[in-house]
Amino acid sequence: MSKAVRIPAIDLQGTDALLLYAASERSADLYWATDFMAPDPFHYLCDGKRSWVLVKDLELDRARDQSCCDVLALTDFEPEEGARGSSLHNALRKLGFQNLLVPADFPVATANQLSDAGFVVRAAGEPLFAERAIKTPQQIEAVVSTQAAAEASMAAAVDALTQARIEGDQLWLGDGPLTSERVRRTIHHVLLDHDCTGHHTIVAGGEQAIDPHQAGHGPLPAHAPIIIDIFPRADHSGYFGDITRTFVRGQVSEEVQRLYDTVLAAQLEALAAIRAGADGAKIHRSVQQHFENANYRSGEIDGRMQGYFHGTGHGVGLEIHEAPSLGRRADILAAHQTLTVEPGLYYAGLGGVRIEDLVIIEADGYRNVTTFPKQLQL
Repeated sequence: MSKAVRIPAIDLQGTDALLLYAASERSADLYWATDFMAPDPFHYLCDGKRSWVLVKDLELDRARDQSCCDVLALTDFEPEEGARGSSLHNALRKLGFQNLLVPADFPVATANQLSDAGFVVRAAGEPLFAERAIKTPQQIEAVVSTQAAAEASMAAAVDALTQARIEGDQLWLGDGPLTSERVRRTIHHVLLDHDCTGHHTIVAGGEQAIDPHQAGHGPLPAHAPIIIDIFPRADHSGYFGDITRTFVRGQVSEEVQRLYDTVLAAQLEALAAIRAGADGAKIHRSVQQHFENANYRSGEIDGRMQGYFHGTGHGVGLEIHEAPSLGRRADILAAHQTLTVEPGLYYAGLGGVRIEDLVIIEADGYRNVTTFPKQLQL
């Protein structure tokens, strides 16, 4: 092992040890606790004083080199021929762990097998590792690096929109329509050049943009808002970035310009309130009030959700959505958290506008690590 052992601050609730079983490529908690990225499930144990990973021979040397835990070989605990039980059961007994705390998403079948073997299994509450929301300088740098890649890909998307010509009510580039899919491929190619991967990147124009999580498809409209939301994950670190901008290629109507100006003003108001100790729910309510004061109604209108019907922001790290939250829940912000600020408005007949920056919370304010211009008309 090349790293100091990490011991998470967790309440074991009277149990002997915390047990996780997952593939760390898909489990932010497991990767954070181990620093070991693996595509296949492995076991993690922590008794509050020591931590271990239990891996197959295939991953043994890599785990020893990369993990911040003590490494145990699964084969060292294999049952003798004809004996009941499993390598995990034998390892737990060897370590003296009978009562186990597991996360809420622990595999039910594995929990049942443990219970059948005489172990006591208790589910932990969430979040499992509350301290994961507070980023180290290295983790902040990882987020900032991914954000830079996101901005580079946003620049490529804007370049495509700017080069597009207007044919009727559509954008064309080269010998065909400029589609959401074409712009998304451009974004993803740039992300790959920065060792990042984009998933579900949003390039949605016109009526499609009324649904905040609509990825977008087909030809992009001229003279209408186009929302581009890029939230890549770095292949080497596992950390995300997140940026959203709204553009119009062509003429901007007075209604869309007012919509954009109102969203931008709401974002600036929310940003001004960001600091350690601030109440995320209060910031969210202030954005809601800002929109109400501007006479923008929110809720179900004509059979669909319109107006402002999502949170104002969320934490970003090993997950794209993690603590803290700027929403209905009363999360108190803390220094060294990474947070998005992304108000938006969405109306049938107008389209949607969303503007999103990623910031680092500081004791007396914030540091905005998003530098991309906020320019509506292209």
